[in-house]
Amino acid sequence: MEFKYAISLLFSNMGYVLRIFAWVLISMVVTVCVGAAIMVPVFDALGETAAVSSAYGAFTSEISAFLDDGISIRAFVDSVPAAVGDLLTAVASEGGLLAALIIELIFLYALYSFLLSFSYYPTAYSVKQLMSSNMRIGLASSMALNFKQSVRFAVCRVSVSVPIDVCLITLACLLFWGLFTAVGVFAFPILILAGIAVVSLRSTFFAGWLPRLLFVQGECMYTSFGRSLRAVKLNIKGLMKAFVITFFAAYALVAGLSLPTFGLIVIVVPSLNYFIFRTIELVGYYKMNGLSFYTDAANVVDTVEFGYRAENQYGNSEDNNAGEQ
Repeated sequence: MEFKYAISLLFSNMGYVLRIFAWVLISMVVTVCVGAAIMVPVFDALGETAAVSSAYGAFTSEISAFLDDGISIRAFVDSVPAAVGDLLTAVASEGGLLAALIIELIFLYALYSFLLSFSYYPTAYSVKQLMSSNMRIGLASSMALNFKQSVRFAVCRVSVSVPIDVCLITLACLLFWGLFTAVGVFAFPILILAGIAVVSLRSTFFAGWLPRLLFVQGECMYTSFGRSLRAVKLNIKGLMKAFVITFFAAYALVAGLSLPTFGLIVIVVPSLNYFIFRTIELVGYYKMNGLSFYTDAANVVDTVEFGYRAENQYGNSEDNNAGEQ
């Protein structure tokens, strides 16, 4: 039911997606500006080394041969791994510059994650108001009302998610390189399917954190995250299913509409996803606690009919009472 009612809430409140879209653009612009300031000197230093310059020239010549000279796709696919491998080897030989590049990339990813995560709590707060009382609160107003809590959550979220993401990205790159070397272009569909499963599991892992913060007052951020994992465990099938469908639909939209929209869909889809994610998380919380919620002004969903055990609701109610005390 998570995905079904998340979509209902999305269609009833598309205005929030436009506001999230604006925030995504702001986050990207800030990150790109900071990245240009700190990474250009490193790239300039790498470009001045003979080994990197020679390997980069060989790599670009392979691309030019494919685009301008019309070599076959098979020949291009066969030649690219060697060119990329030589370029990576040349960069790796510059130990100090490579370390600086990796640190800067992680910093920029953490900065972008922080800026996006800053909008998560206000978005969830607005969605909670919609679901509990059908009251609309703009994203900017919600950010102002919850500024301190949003900053605290963003810092804590980044401290947990970025190390996990760095490990996952590293493993994905190694897996892709191994698969591409072994099976060529067939590595792409394999990695896409595996990636959808992994990012869905990652989203499920964090799915109980924001709802618990909104409903259980006074808890430490990390304590709230730890205790939210119990609710996630009880509803892992419903959450996982909803996130898998969401990510698969997002991939289908990006793959199908990137060319017609000149790449704009790549920015629009995350804006849709960030609203849907917050909604899925809250629908899951309402469901596990047997609470009713609005999907729009005329429709209220009674989650008791979905038959969740009374002991699950009782356990979560105890948590709520403890937070209120």
